[in-house]
Amino acid sequence: MFKLGDYVVEFRYRVDPIAHPQLWPLLAIMRDYTDHLGLAAFEVWQDDEDPWTIVEWHAYDSWSHWQRVGKQPELPEMKPVYEGLDRIIEGGLRGVQSRAYTPIKLPAAVL
Repeated sequence: MFKLGDYVVEFRYRVDPIAHPQLWPLLAIMRDYTDHLGLAAFEVWQDDEDPWTIVEWHAYDSWSHWQRVGKQPELPEMKPVYEGLDRIIEGGLRGVQSRAYTPIKLPAAVL
């Protein structure tokens, strides 16, 4: 089974489906940027029933990994990406909701 990471941050926001052709290239750049930062995984999901809702999962090896990544200076070339996201996300970047998750280690099942 695939393990996403030991600390996952979810970003949930709404984008008009008409703007999705502008969104996908920005998220492709974001994916490459998170890879550069050393994230364990980066995934983008769209709500199956509400195409306006987009969810990003940023996975880290640990909470301390997330802390270290957060202290790194932002690359100047990311500024146009964040500006583009701010324009097309409903409510701008302030409209993004975020949550953090840690995994639950379940006991072995007895069948």
